[in-house]
Amino acid sequence: MDQRYTRFRNNTILVIIGNIGSKLMSFIMLPFYTRWLPIEGYGTVDIINIYVSFLIGVVTCAIAESVFIFPKGQPVEKQKEYLNSGLLFMIISFVITLCAFVLIKFVCDGENIQNSFVDNIWMIYSILTTSALQQLVQQFTRSIDKIKVYSIAGVVLTGLTIVFSFIFIPRWGVAGYVVAMSLANVATVIYSLIASNSYTYLEFRYANIISCRKMLSYSMPLVPNNIMWWLVSALNRPVMEIYLGMEAIGLFAVANKFPSVFSSVFAMFAVSWQISVMEEYGKDGYSQFFNKVFRIVILLMILASCLISILSPLIISVFANENYYESWRFVPVLSLSSVFMAISGMAGSNFSATKESKYFFYSSVWGALAAVIANIIFIPRIGTMGACLSVALSFLVMSLSRCFYCWRHVKINNILRIMLSLAGNIIIIMLTLSSLYISFKIVGYCLFFIFILYVNGDVLKQVFNVIKTKI
Repeated sequence: MDQRYTRFRNNTILVIIGNIGSKLMSFIMLPFYTRWLPIEGYGTVDIINIYVSFLIGVVTCAIAESVFIFPKGQPVEKQKEYLNSGLLFMIISFVITLCAFVLIKFVCDGENIQNSFVDNIWMIYSILTTSALQQLVQQFTRSIDKIKVYSIAGVVLTGLTIVFSFIFIPRWGVAGYVVAMSLANVATVIYSLIASNSYTYLEFRYANIISCRKMLSYSMPLVPNNIMWWLVSALNRPVMEIYLGMEAIGLFAVANKFPSVFSSVFAMFAVSWQISVMEEYGKDGYSQFFNKVFRIVILLMILASCLISILSPLIISVFANENYYESWRFVPVLSLSSVFMAISGMAGSNFSATKESKYFFYSSVWGALAAVIANIIFIPRIGTMGACLSVALSFLVMSLSRCFYCWRHVKINNILRIMLSLAGNIIIIMLTLSSLYISFKIVGYCLFFIFILYVNGDVLKQVFNVIKTKI
């Protein structure tokens, strides 16, 4: 097999080992979370994580991304410079954020302002700081090619999160969740530093303004992109809090858990995919390599979306408390958004290879504009389903724009086949949400599954040939 595929396969396996546990944890722990926490409490947990996902990029200027990019392949002295410069910058940002949070809390308490952010501000700060440190250390571990340590660290994080959740959540509820996450992050940071010998790189005398500026010049353009990405995937929660309340967020969060597992699996794949793209971009045969993997990944995501849509009532009844059962109706549309997200991620990988982070931003702006408009229009009128539609529409717009920008570097082939496959996926979702008799639905499912497989017969043949050669 071509060496580029071999390296890509090996990177993927190691990354999946390190991350699959945390993704399976979403399934394993959901019955317990939904039993320990009321719907409103689960909604609070979700919106805390939403605020953290927004702030972590803004507060740290996404410096962890640079801590992966710049030390890679450099002499040890330069690696120390980049790590310590990034870490010192992050610590300073934590202090500034702490002062800002104290001021916000003081003003809001004085004015009797209450909302999910102000009420949970210290829980948000706890997860924010520990998660940011964990990300920075993990990215450096990956940058110095300690992929096995990176993989095991994911298992450690998962295991400790489960243990601490059983200890603290039944006693303290939402606060227990925050304690469990924070402790697991800190313990994983300690493990990663020791196991990868990264602690030997920790010498703040190596920190310097030149290295910091260099890293920030790459990472800061990613911050607006992260904000736009947050608007696409998470703006609906604050809007839902205003119009629908925390219970609606709780139901949405449970429904989103299952499609997000597939999105997370893709994110794991994307880590190794990014490595391969950075290594292979510009070489002979790159376009063929990119298009082959692109087709296979999107087909797998479409098939996964179809399956999770069809099985959504069963999945919710098995993995969630009965009080959350009605959330199954939101799963199919959210699963479609995962497909669009995967298309966006695959196309955008080329921007990392060319170091043109501006295209991440441009495409995210289009997605964010769609999100703002869709949330304002749909949520007040059709409730939680409106939030689901806004996510799907936003990721669709983002994926289209990234494919457009990607075309300047790599031409995407077989667009008609991809569009027909997506059409089949959408029809299966419509069948699932319809009130047709189950017998009609089953016939429709079979027909459109066959249709999707037929449309992608060429790529399936390639996959089968590879499997045959291995057997």
